[in-house]
Amino acid sequence: MFLSIRLIKALGFFALVIPMFALAQPIPLEDVLKERSLSAEIFNKTLRGEVAFDAKNPAHIKAVDVNARFFVYRVTRPEIQAEPGKMDSIFKEYESVLKQLKTKADNPFNTSFLEKILEKTKEIIPNTSISARINAVRMQAMCPAEIANCDLAGQKILPDQFMESFIAVLQKSPDDGMKLYALKGIRDTYKVIRPMAVVKKASSRVTLSPAVEVKVAETLAKIIETPIVYPVGTAPEIVEGYRVLRREALKALAQSRAPISGEKGRTAFILAKFANGSDIKPEPRLDERAEAAIGLLNLRLQDPDASEYNMEAALYQFSSFLIDYFQRFNSRNDSDAEKLFPWKYYAARITDALD
Repeated sequence: MFLSIRLIKALGFFALVIPMFALAQPIPLEDVLKERSLSAEIFNKTLRGEVAFDAKNPAHIKAVDVNARFFVYRVTRPEIQAEPGKMDSIFKEYESVLKQLKTKADNPFNTSFLEKILEKTKEIIPNTSISARINAVRMQAMCPAEIANCDLAGQKILPDQFMESFIAVLQKSPDDGMKLYALKGIRDTYKVIRPMAVVKKASSRVTLSPAVEVKVAETLAKIIETPIVYPVGTAPEIVEGYRVLRREALKALAQSRAPISGEKGRTAFILAKFANGSDIKPEPRLDERAEAAIGLLNLRLQDPDASEYNMEAALYQFSSFLIDYFQRFNSRNDSDAEKLFPWKYYAARITDALD
């Protein structure tokens, strides 16, 4: 992966030129800080597993709730948004708590904390500043990686809940920064539940509900396939920013591993089309095509769709991409952009997908 400064600026430009939801509404923190101080001992002990978390204990629930508010509500504060490095320090602190969830797996505390983070970030998304709502989705997108550390009840309910939230962002958000984090969240949710879907004990298997699976595939398909024609003279950064977003949508779609989902979630067709790279506007970059080709190889036949998925056709499209990939590698020194392309990174992933 590579994301240049120009592309980052492009994504920021997208967010600035699109109408805002509403005026910023900073959330006061005085009461939150007082409550957090009072519940600090309970929160830390249940987090570390020193005290068994009890979902029926009001003190335990309040401790989780106030700490979720503490982390989420701070992203709405103008003084935090304005101070260089302050937002980054908040995320480092938040990430340290998420990492601690790993120390006590199968803990209902972990489920409660992730649920509360999801609940509080959803409060922030509709009606605050652009910085706050992008960072709210950023916080959401960091949660799916920790679902495996929840108790079984959490593992079964959280994937659908997070996917529903990410879908809502993709369908309703005017900000490409929010969409970028939502796509990362979808990709990570698929990654974390894949090994849990094939455990031996049937009652312990974790999958998305069929309805959510279809909604995800169809939403991603719409993002990828909706044609965008930029007028002559459009700044290259704008077009490149769109391609970055489309690439992330392709990566997320490929993680589903299902060739077909619903009527419009034509995953195999879309990945094959982008691997080939023809008749697409704006023309896909090589990294978009590579992600699509790798995703195409990773698809898995499944009933009742097996008869509708032509693996030979998919392999033909992949071979078309691979020939072009080798040709462009051999002539990479003729292009400044392709000199910077991570050839070894994609070659390793293509080899792994072929295996």
